[in-house]
Amino acid sequence: MPIRATDSPGPLKPEFQSRNVPPLRLRLVEPIRAFLLWSDGFIPVELLTNPEATRHARLIVRFGFLGAASGFAFTLFYALIGHLWGAGVVAVSSIGFLAAPFVLRTGVPYLRVGNLLTGTMWFGFTVLCFLEGGHDGHSIAWLVTVPLCALLLVCSRAAWGWALASLASAAVVIALDFAGIHLPPTYADRWEPVVSAAGYLTLIVFLFLLGVIFENSRLKAQRKMQEALLRLESSNAQLQQLNEEKTEFLGIAAHDLKNPLTAIIGNAELLAMSQDAADIPQTCEGIIKASSRMRNLITDLLDANAIEEGRYTSRIGRCDLNALVGESLGHNRDTALRKEIRLNLEAAAPVFVEADPGALTQILDNLVSNAVKYSPPSSEVWIRITSAEGRGAVSVVDRGPGLTPEDQKKLFRKYTRLSAKPTAGESSTGLGLSIVKRLAEAMSGTVECRSTPGEGATFTVRLPLSHGPG
Repeated sequence: MPIRATDSPGPLKPEFQSRNVPPLRLRLVEPIRAFLLWSDGFIPVELLTNPEATRHARLIVRFGFLGAASGFAFTLFYALIGHLWGAGVVAVSSIGFLAAPFVLRTGVPYLRVGNLLTGTMWFGFTVLCFLEGGHDGHSIAWLVTVPLCALLLVCSRAAWGWALASLASAAVVIALDFAGIHLPPTYADRWEPVVSAAGYLTLIVFLFLLGVIFENSRLKAQRKMQEALLRLESSNAQLQQLNEEKTEFLGIAAHDLKNPLTAIIGNAELLAMSQDAADIPQTCEGIIKASSRMRNLITDLLDANAIEEGRYTSRIGRCDLNALVGESLGHNRDTALRKEIRLNLEAAAPVFVEADPGALTQILDNLVSNAVKYSPPSSEVWIRITSAEGRGAVSVVDRGPGLTPEDQKKLFRKYTRLSAKPTAGESSTGLGLSIVKRLAEAMSGTVECRSTPGEGATFTVRLPLSHGPG
């Protein structure tokens, strides 16, 4: 149906506005981005390892190409108005600009190339002063850009030198005028307004671009400094945390190793003084228990450090979850019997998971031993094996004091001491649950806790199911 003059087709939908015609900003940005990426290819590889050298080299390359492009444009302009001497000087300077990126790529030190560019500018503007009316021409004003460019391209020390050179050039031109020596333009007088306008307008743009470059460099430096400060702050926080952990570790080691060591020494003395052979087995059992406590503490500390430093490597394979839980119950049965705690296992069909059998056994031993440790005597601990949503799960349920919300927030941290205490004076390093979490995550698993104060706790570890052959 044709649209009448009074009909309004309405605004275009967004998809029609941007489907075929990219926004003007994108059309302008893409060529600039392509040029910047292409120009970076002129930076020698050895300079890329030094951020400051990379910055100077990048400025030299881009300044060289842009200076050559604008120089050749002025060469054409001067040739068209008959300013042949000026066209020749600008053409020679433009060739010097164009050569700079290629010279840099050959391995010449970037400071020398930066001085080459600055020297080319100084030479071109000084000669143009003599060809375009001396201090009455626009070229003398361009000498102010020489030390500014040296500051960006080379260093502040070089900028001082080029500032003195520019002052000397300007002083010579002005001195000639004071001496009555006039320097007439080498182009027709009728072009003087056009040449001056082009020179001064270009100078404004050039100085603005220098300011933009300087400001961008300043902002990048400021951003890097802020990032460095943030990294330093993070490092300080990590160091403080490590220092606190070290202090906690020393306290745990001193306290938890002292008690069993005292027991070992005491039992050894009793063994030495004992005259009754019937007392020897009981004394030896005390030594074994105390030594086992020391060994378990040291094992936990070593395991925690190995995991923290990334030295733990898992060997993932198909594991029978039911069988490993049965082994863990066997490891903890004697401890449970001493407290008259009953271990109950609920398992349906066999469940196979992808896990490291050694790490999984360590996880199960930690969870079951914790349940026994915090359960009151003559109670029960339930271990349930289930599978759902592609994961096998083991839940360990105790009837202990449970965990407060504050305890649950710091439950899996290293060296954590909780408000709940073992019910028979057993020792706790505060490392077991931290190790459980790290080991589970290393096997693409998870561990979680649900607890209500006074009603016990349920710890559940989940691991990916294995569907491979047995």
